[in-house]
Amino acid sequence: MRLFGSRKKDAKIEALAEGLVTTRLWVDPALSAGVHAVRDGYLQAGLALLRECRDDYDLRVERVDALASAAVGRSGEVFDLLEDGMSGADASDILLWLGSTLISEAWKIRGGGYAPSVGEDRFKLFFASLGAAEEPLLEAAKLRPDDPVPWHQMLAYGMGMSLDREQQDQIWANVAQRSRFLVESNWRRLQVLCEKWHGSHEEMYAFARETVALAPPGHPVTYLLPAAHFEYVRSVFEDLVGDEGKTWAYAKFQLEHWSDAVIAELRSAAAKWITATPGPTSHHLDAHHYFGWCFYEAQEQDAARWHLQQVGNHVVANPWGYRISSRHEFAIALIDLKLA
Repeated sequence: MRLFGSRKKDAKIEALAEGLVTTRLWVDPALSAGVHAVRDGYLQAGLALLRECRDDYDLRVERVDALASAAVGRSGEVFDLLEDGMSGADASDILLWLGSTLISEAWKIRGGGYAPSVGEDRFKLFFASLGAAEEPLLEAAKLRPDDPVPWHQMLAYGMGMSLDREQQDQIWANVAQRSRFLVESNWRRLQVLCEKWHGSHEEMYAFARETVALAPPGHPVTYLLPAAHFEYVRSVFEDLVGDEGKTWAYAKFQLEHWSDAVIAELRSAAAKWITATPGPTSHHLDAHHYFGWCFYEAQEQDAARWHLQQVGNHVVANPWGYRISSRHEFAIALIDLKLA
């Protein structure tokens, strides 16, 4: 159990936090170069990257998301890439990129704050931009029926548009029948099943456990189990500490939550993943962070230390950062574990 307070001002923590890397592009140098090119207006570089990964769906998801963020403000230019007589595969790449960019532009308009902090005019612009993403994504799906990535992007569309649960279940079914273990899609599905969205803690945990049970050995999607623990622990923290300042109640919850049974289940999920040699992908980075975070919270220091040794100086926003900044929270963990 970890409760963070005044230590965030410690000089060693500050220095370590400052040196942490937050970008995810380090695992794909071609994508890093392509993102810079797209930001400079060279959109053909983005198309070349999408052509290369039509059958590598996890890589395709990562590239589409990064290129969509890079093209924010340029969705009209992405649309202009469409030409009469072009192949269906090329058109599908462009439409997928277009729909994803419209989603990114919508969230740029909305901002990351809670709903009450978003004005009515901004909400109108948000829904207008987000709503425009549906048609190109569905058309991309028609042009390449086996590609799960348009449906993956529809998961984000469905959450943003607050589609009802039945509609979101159908979108997930379209992903799952094409690629059940698409890592980012499973993470988005977990969000839909969270209590704060359209599900419950029980449903979220059931989905995570089912995914771990079905996953092939060596697949990083097993990190859905520690991700579910993170979502649950964060919700309790926000309820107890965020609103009422009941730090003592949160401390008691932590002691009870990280039981021997929970730790054993996490060890089993981690062992199923690391039966194969992990590759240097962002999914392995996420998995090490989530498993490392859980073991750190549970005061299983050896297990936490092993996982967090694998991530170097790369930090991710989740699971770190819901109590203080992700940089500071991760820096404190590294120091506590004598990794820095």
